[in-house]
Amino acid sequence: MYYYMQENQAAAKKRVSFYDDVLESSRSQDNKQKCGVAVAFLLELYRVLMGTMLLMFVPQKCGDNACGLFDNMKSSDPLIITNTAVNVVSLGMFLGMYGVEVYRENKMITYLEVNEEYPNDNDAVGEILVKLPEKNTEQLWRLDKAYQRAGYAAMVLFLVNTLFSGYTIYHNNYLDDKTATVFLTNVVFLAGKLIDLNAIVNTEKNVFVSAYLTKKLQYNYIDPDKIIEIVPATGIENSA
Repeated sequence: MYYYMQENQAAAKKRVSFYDDVLESSRSQDNKQKCGVAVAFLLELYRVLMGTMLLMFVPQKCGDNACGLFDNMKSSDPLIITNTAVNVVSLGMFLGMYGVEVYRENKMITYLEVNEEYPNDNDAVGEILVKLPEKNTEQLWRLDKAYQRAGYAAMVLFLVNTLFSGYTIYHNNYLDDKTATVFLTNVVFLAGKLIDLNAIVNTEKNVFVSAYLTKKLQYNYIDPDKIIEIVPATGIENSA
């Protein structure tokens, strides 16, 4: 009996240790992913600043000289004032979209994980989502929808801002070849983000694709410390 109890205790300890190892591994993945998001977000801020504030960062002519960084901001020309306002509104819209994007990304990192051994199609992920508390699953769906709407709004403003700024710069303030080069570079730089965003938001309901992590990883499994157990007889959810 003594040896039997020792074996049971050893087995229980082994199971607990294994579970702890899984949780620790999961938290390690979460921390690495959140660090990756933070670094990528700083680069994204640079991209959106250059791609929306075109009247500030594209070389232009002010009178007989090249414009300084803030010269257009101090202009009394109604066209430039209006265009500057559109630049600022576009920047604000993109910052709002990035806010939703980062919040969504962190919730996916918290509730889900990347499991290369598990299928990542819509139906397979939908089956595994039953192990996540319903309120968390619904939050992920809401964030996906909010991200989609913010993304579409950003795309519309990007188009309006680019066309308006292009008209102002090329017809009023064109300096030299650097004007065209920097303008196109900044626009294409930000357009690349919008192309990625469009691919991310136009997915099936349970396909949660990362907006930041390498290779656009898809979260397709539940984070081990968020899994719940459903007791068949009662339907009661027990947190693991």
